Amino acid sequence: MNIGNGLKAIINVGCGLWMIIGTIVILGGFNQSSSGQIYVGIIFGLVAPIIIRFVIFYIINSFK
Repeated sequence: MNIGNGLKAIINVGCGLWMIIGTIVILGGFNQSSSGQIYVGIIFGLVAPIIIRFVIFYIINSFK
């Protein structure tokens, strides 16, 4: 296993935890009277980690 695969595994775990926390924020937003917390949870909890993960994987793969 080379260092690129190890970095990808670490990034996957971090992004997975970030998405779990984002899902909890989204579910917590359903109990509020406004839907602002739902939108913040979707953007910062689900969309942002996916985009950041793709960018970091692109950078890691560029060194091969």
